[in-house]
Amino acid sequence: MKKIGFVIFAAAVLFSGCAVMNTSMMETAEISKPGHPKIGVEYGYGLDLTTTLILSDINPETVFNASGLLSLPVYGMKAGIGLTEKMDITGKLWVSIGGVGSKIYLKHKIPNVEGNVAFAVAPGITFVTTESDEETDNIADINSYGLEVPFLATYRIGTAFAVSGMIRYSADFLTVKENDFKETYMLNRLGIVGGLSFDLGPFYLRPELGVEMATPKYGTFGAAPIFAIGAGLDF
Repeated sequence: MKKIGFVIFAAAVLFSGCAVMNTSMMETAEISKPGHPKIGVEYGYGLDLTTTLILSDINPETVFNASGLLSLPVYGMKAGIGLTEKMDITGKLWVSIGGVGSKIYLKHKIPNVEGNVAFAVAPGITFVTTESDEETDNIADINSYGLEVPFLATYRIGTAFAVSGMIRYSADFLTVKENDFKETYMLNRLGIVGGLSFDLGPFYLRPELGVEMATPKYGTFGAAPIFAIGAGLDF
């Protein structure tokens, strides 16, 4: 009976919307000048947090591997401003299938001696929520509050081109509510992303690829691909 109840709950979660995390980088390790704004838009695929809740327990005989975690489309925008010579701040907002998300982070330059190499850390907080479909009685709500700590490195090849990489640890606290059922658990994630930056004055174009790894609710391991492309202005 308990297993049947969980399957009904899981189905409500799955069809009520998806809590998709924007796992893209869309940054170099370089810092915006103090007082100078930056804006951008992006499209990519992010990790569906919803599937970390339910996949392994619906069919426990299935090995939860890279095909178990889902990546779903994300449409986002961001805006930021330089605070000091060593720090800027950025906010992101995105939408996905049945959900919305946001992020705010501070990027801080790490001192180094190489003029064409830059290092930075960009700690931030995230919030993702689903939009429940009350018309179909699927009223499960999923909210995620998270903390992430990315490390970025950029190698600039002239003024028009740069190569960047990022490794990021994230901890997400997911709360799921469906009628009288409520549960909270912690999800650990590790992302590795590489990208290019094509720059023409303040305008940039940035494609990137990577992988997001996670330990879902039931202690198994999975991975999902990261793909994104973005454009914007960094004055």
